[in-house]
Amino acid sequence: MKADTALQSNKTKSLLTEMPLTVNTYDIDIAGHVNNIVYIRWIEDLRAELFSQIYPLEKLLEINYYPVVISTELKYKGQIKLFDKPIGRIFLESYSHGEIILKIEICLNENIAFTATQKCVLMNLTTQKMFMGSIQNLLKKLEKPLD
Repeated sequence: MKADTALQSNKTKSLLTEMPLTVNTYDIDIAGHVNNIVYIRWIEDLRAELFSQIYPLEKLLEINYYPVVISTELKYKGQIKLFDKPIGRIFLESYSHGEIILKIEICLNENIAFTATQKCVLMNLTTQKMFMGSIQNLLKKLEKPLD
């Protein structure tokens, strides 16, 4: 499958982050390709970058909120090996009832090598409750302290 298929048709592509990923020698497993745990690290890097563009983590923590991953579904579609130059993409697919759905693609030579779906919520550090408001209210409230 060619890269960008899902991304180009997505209405939230303005909330898209793309960055090159590095394959290090210690990322390679005995079979000669990137170890599964590396994909999780890449997802973390991509999500951190996306959140920093929406609202920096430092500022989110200042107002007593932090993102929590509640699930991650991974699908491997091709191998990535040492010296390959993968590109990671993450975008906000949806937000409903406090649940943030992120879609991730890792591409190699414009072909999708890996996809993932990650679900996150924003938790209040003080009350230990998740933010349940609308995405519009969330984005507005991020400009000032959340309730």
